[in-house]
Amino acid sequence: MFSRRWIINYILIVLIILFTYVGNRFDVETGYQKQPGITELKSAEIDTVEIKTADDSLLLRHDGNAWDIESPIRWPANNINVERLLDVVNSQTESRLDAAEIDLATLGLDFPRAMLRLNDTQVLFGATNNIGGRRYTMIDSTVFLLPDIHLPFISQGLTGLVDRRLTPRKLSPSALKLPRLEIERSAEGEWEATNGDGFTPQQVAQLAENWQGLEAIRVKAFDAGNTPRQKIEVLLANGEGLEFFLMSIDPEIVIANPQIGLQYHFGADLYYQLIALRRDENPD
Repeated sequence: MFSRRWIINYILIVLIILFTYVGNRFDVETGYQKQPGITELKSAEIDTVEIKTADDSLLLRHDGNAWDIESPIRWPANNINVERLLDVVNSQTESRLDAAEIDLATLGLDFPRAMLRLNDTQVLFGATNNIGGRRYTMIDSTVFLLPDIHLPFISQGLTGLVDRRLTPRKLSPSALKLPRLEIERSAEGEWEATNGDGFTPQQVAQLAENWQGLEAIRVKAFDAGNTPRQKIEVLLANGEGLEFFLMSIDPEIVIANPQIGLQYHFGADLYYQLIALRRDENPD
């Protein structure tokens, strides 16, 4: 007599053989089944982005290496945030409707919350669904239900897509005139202080690096109603000049660029990394 354990083992073996046969015989697919995409457009193919909302109208272009904002200002864009926005083309969903068969007004698509144009592909964002909080999104004549992660990002407008560094590297700054310190890039490409006795080359180079590399905590529209504390000037390699205003140092450092109508907010602890240098600072 077989024990109960042997009988169970034999049954399991038979079931495994049976399921394997059925899977091979009828080509049964297992695991995650990829849902159909909302567009065949690839994010790497996109070189023009246009955004229109009730409050903003933006135009961005890719120059082959990075994204630039062309309107309403001409300034480098935040590449990471733009790529996040472009990820909408990778969205997958089985929830799709023919626009001709539904009332677009009930879905908020007769007057969309926003229009996003990626090259020649137009994406319209309507209302959210009461169940699951997904947003009605229309491309051509098809309406999709997508997770509501793109419109909130679009709604940030210019301040959400602009580069958060004071002087992005592609601007090639060549001189920086701070309230008590002036530095410039030499013919050899090294940063030097023109009136900075007592500061090491490492300190001077790090200050320039901070203006090119440190990202603001947030970027806001320039509040021209406040009085600037001091003026800061930046000279670019192409001969153009930029003028910044130091608006505040406490409780946070606020540096405004009135030429593009934006102001950058940094932690107050970065004063000696952005505005001045300490003579007793030990670079080691």
